[in-house]
Amino acid sequence: MIAYKYKLYRTDKTKHLDKMLREASFVWNHALALQKRYYQLYHKYIGIGRMKAHFVKHIDRCLLHSQTVQEILERLDEAYMRFFKHLAVRPPKFKKAKHFSSFLFKQGGFKLDGNKIRINKISKTYKFSLSREYEGKIKQIMIKRSHLNEFYIFIVTNATPKPYEKSHNGASVGIDFGLKSYMTMSDGSTIQSPCYLKYDLPRIQSKSRKLSRSKKASNNHERRRLDLNRQYERIVNKRSDWQWKLAHDLCRKYDFIFIEDLSLNGMTKMWGRKMSDLAHGEFVNKLEYVAGKYGVTVHKIDRFFPSSKTCTCGYVNKELTLRDRHWTCPECGTRHHRDELAASNILRQGIAELESGRKTTCRPKTA
Repeated sequence: MIAYKYKLYRTDKTKHLDKMLREASFVWNHALALQKRYYQLYHKYIGIGRMKAHFVKHIDRCLLHSQTVQEILERLDEAYMRFFKHLAVRPPKFKKAKHFSSFLFKQGGFKLDGNKIRINKISKTYKFSLSREYEGKIKQIMIKRSHLNEFYIFIVTNATPKPYEKSHNGASVGIDFGLKSYMTMSDGSTIQSPCYLKYDLPRIQSKSRKLSRSKKASNNHERRRLDLNRQYERIVNKRSDWQWKLAHDLCRKYDFIFIEDLSLNGMTKMWGRKMSDLAHGEFVNKLEYVAGKYGVTVHKIDRFFPSSKTCTCGYVNKELTLRDRHWTCPECGTRHHRDELAASNILRQGIAELESGRKTTCRPKTA
């Protein structure tokens, strides 16, 4: 499966897409209200099948295709399932129309011809920038509105991604993520993050002050809100471009990449904006995606493995703190750099887990 992203040309007809998003928001909120009311009366959950049947019989929204309505109900059901399985902190909540950003077509409700898409329900045709040709049979199409009020079309096809070629076969590397250095490799090299948010922070603060001084619900307030969001989008695009290039560079060089399974939520609570600027989680997602195209193995070791505390002789320094960047082993006298030692231990532990065919689980001891 391959997803292609294109930008829709903004015209006077895009206001009809806003109406469709308002309809989609109604479907979400109405189904959520039914779930809450049904639970108050019977203390039970309405299954997805009964919910779809209810909308078919009793709810008629003329702007949305039937499969689009079903997809929104499935989206709500999935959100509830994540809450029931304790994967989400809270149940789904009501959404304002301006915060509902996408709707999806599965098999019908649209007609695609080159760089033109016709939405049958509203009888409108839209053009988009065909930056590259899409291949394969179309499986689904999503229309999404960005925070800048711009519309994009996502075309998902059944085409198979073409594999890439690596420059090395069998090469392995251990990577330690950090705050001082973005990456420390097991071969001793380091990679520094550009920290785009840090350097553009004065512009963000200036635009935020202008937004806070403007009157809410006014045209000037909306203009300054878009100006602030546009600045954030530039930062995100620059960071994303840098991370994609870094992921491709690593996958060209190495056949096995070993990283730690970090607790990113806990680290974000401790260091806040710094972690958001580094965006380790986003990079790992990109790395795993690119590795699939190159045929590279990305292996995560347990987050409780003491990679920075374990000496090469086997001694574990339990007194090591985050402030200590260097430490000397009392057993063998070797002086270690914290990050370089962690990267080497990550490589060693990852190779051992791959060879044994099982993952070693480390948990801190509790009294």
